[in-house]
Amino acid sequence: MMRQATLAATLAPTLAFAAALPAAAQQPKVFQPSRDVMVEYHIDNARPGDHRSDTVRMYFTDGGMKMRIEPVGQPGYSIVDRRNHSMIVVMAQQHMYMQMAYDPSRVMAFDATDVTFSRVGTDTVAGITCTVYDAQRQGRSGQVCLTGDGLMLRAKSAMPGQPEGGMEATKVTYAPQSADLFSPPPGFQKMDMAAMGHGMPPPGSR
Repeated sequence: MMRQATLAATLAPTLAFAAALPAAAQQPKVFQPSRDVMVEYHIDNARPGDHRSDTVRMYFTDGGMKMRIEPVGQPGYSIVDRRNHSMIVVMAQQHMYMQMAYDPSRVMAFDATDVTFSRVGTDTVAGITCTVYDAQRQGRSGQVCLTGDGLMLRAKSAMPGQPEGGMEATKVTYAPQSADLFSPPPGFQKMDMAAMGHGMPPPGSR
């Protein structure tokens, strides 16, 4: 069994908040960059008596409508197609994948708009200038740094009853992304969701 559940617990507090930030009028959408890009994030969520960190790569194409979420050092990844409301979870070691409906209310809250935020200033992350926002949503508070084309470079979150978390870009590469990154590898077998019951939680799910 791959370590997807552990990664999901690590990513969820930060991503679920960060992905819901400035999606309002005249502000860029988080995780919806207008250009093809690969960004590598350092994920850090502190718990009492424990300190856990992970690295995840995210690939974006089609104006941010397609994403590949790839935990570094783990034998699997997720592909999200926001336009077609679908998600694919690839299990590389088993040469298998499963496809499911994409529900933005359960997976990182991509499309939430009920956010109060204010511009703080600017900063530089991974050598790229971004705009810093303080934000609040449903009792959660945090801060993000967004590029002008909608790429999130840093996020910090503070939620009641949960450890503080953060993610920060360490590497950003703007370049055309191959279509192969956003589909299951050739020869992989599709799993029967009905037969497997609940299935395996995708990276970043709540």
